[in-house]
Amino acid sequence: MRNKRIYKTILFLVIVTIVSTTLFAQQKRTYDLTDPANPILNQGPKKEAIGDKFMVSTQLASSTMAAVEVLENGGNAVDAALTALFVQQVHDYHMVFLFGSMSAIYYDAASGKYYSINAVAGSPAKAPKISIGGTVRGAAMLAERFGSRPWASYFKSAIAAAEEGTIVTSFMYGLNFSLFEFGFLGDLRDHKEARDFYMPDGFLVGVGQRWKMPALAETMRRITSEGPDYMYTGEWGKKFVEAAKKKGHQITMDDMEKYQPSWDDPVRFTYRGHEILGSPPPDTGGLVVGYNLNILENFDLKSLGHYTESSECLEILARSFGRVAEETSGAIRDPLTYNIPSKLWLSKEYGKMGAEFVRETTLKIDLAPEKGIKEPANVSRVDSRFTSEVGSDHIVVADSQGNWISLLHTIHGGAPGIFIDGVRATGSGMESRGRLILPISAIMIAKDGKPWLAMGTPGNPPQPVTEVLINILDFGMDPKDAAEAPRFWAFREKDTIDMESRISDKIRKGLAARGIRIKDLGDFNFHTGSMQIIWQDSKTGKIHGITDPRRLGFAAGK
Repeated sequence: MRNKRIYKTILFLVIVTIVSTTLFAQQKRTYDLTDPANPILNQGPKKEAIGDKFMVSTQLASSTMAAVEVLENGGNAVDAALTALFVQQVHDYHMVFLFGSMSAIYYDAASGKYYSINAVAGSPAKAPKISIGGTVRGAAMLAERFGSRPWASYFKSAIAAAEEGTIVTSFMYGLNFSLFEFGFLGDLRDHKEARDFYMPDGFLVGVGQRWKMPALAETMRRITSEGPDYMYTGEWGKKFVEAAKKKGHQITMDDMEKYQPSWDDPVRFTYRGHEILGSPPPDTGGLVVGYNLNILENFDLKSLGHYTESSECLEILARSFGRVAEETSGAIRDPLTYNIPSKLWLSKEYGKMGAEFVRETTLKIDLAPEKGIKEPANVSRVDSRFTSEVGSDHIVVADSQGNWISLLHTIHGGAPGIFIDGVRATGSGMESRGRLILPISAIMIAKDGKPWLAMGTPGNPPQPVTEVLINILDFGMDPKDAAEAPRFWAFREKDTIDMESRISDKIRKGLAARGIRIKDLGDFNFHTGSMQIIWQDSKTGKIHGITDPRRLGFAAGK
């Protein structure tokens, strides 16, 4: 009898393993990434992923599946995240730069410690309007300290993708058209190498066609064979310095050699008993999210009702966001150069004072139209002054060893009009020396010292990330629902909230009574962020992953 039970148990486990492996293989085959009409490659709701061992959520199906393959073959969270990062340099070419910026929070299961790496671009003292991109050096430092695979392996999928060509989606084409023809990349229209890269046949590569990038593939090969310094002190770095000098920038090879990313401690704070870690300065995200939550902890938001149902709750959130944005703007700088009042903003006493400020700035009288005061008109357009023409990608990974990473990489690096060997280097400079101040908001929530949720978004993350955290921690929403809920921008114009339109007339009238206008952003607007979230269910132990419907993201696990 005992042997029969053992045999049955073994047979059951074998069947379960075969079925789960087959289903996962079928899942991968189902996602035909060569079909531009595939819902996976377009904006819209995506399925929640559930796994027992690992989870990945990125801005693209191709980068997620490349990361999943790394984890299946024994790689860790860093290996998977870096593989995804370089794949996105091809498949999300309109959103990220190889000579851009990178920042990440990493939880190392072996030591039980959290680490933050800052590889945002930095400006030399004599060339304040140009910045030296940190993505490649940052990736190398992360790989050297916590990776488990050879450096060249991180580029294998990306090089293959660049040679084969990425399928142009409608999302990519729309951004390429607006950026290259009119916007952020307009200065490259007279740059022959860039024009040939973007328009190999005289036109932008159309939707559904393959956009091949042989020059980028060759640059990546050189980085694999010569190491990350190829982009700094090697041939590419020399070409960059030469191109920058022709445009009047006083940058030298010595500047390129001296640029180095840094290891820092994440920002830490609590919210309603939850321990939260965020990106530290010069990233603004950790402090802005922490300061907002520090103020909002003094309000019983749940009793007021969700901000899509309660104009009072929405006003409190907006006034808190407005105060924090104004106070932190210009005050979060490079900590290597300036003091930053981090402890003050995150102290509970200061949070109480901020909450009192919010209470004392609400309206005294009812401005409802029926009281004889004209209702502010809704503005059904997106004002270009408040939407970003630049891009970024966020990646979150949890591996089977218990390591977690939340990483963002972006376009910031270089100077206008520079394009070298398939690499855009047209990103932002600054007016003073030091590292760029970017709103990167990698977030982890810990329980008993270990992460149970990791998240982030491209774009301008602090306010959207705060809204999603409130949805999860105050209103008890599932992270998928929390990410899909309507989002808003607070007071980018006086007494105006820019908000997705999935709200009731009750809210519109309630805000009008408070003298607050609504600028309608449409049902879903990707400028309000595109969340990547993974979390572990404390009851089942399973790891879940979701991606925001506002962009093309994809989550997968096993």
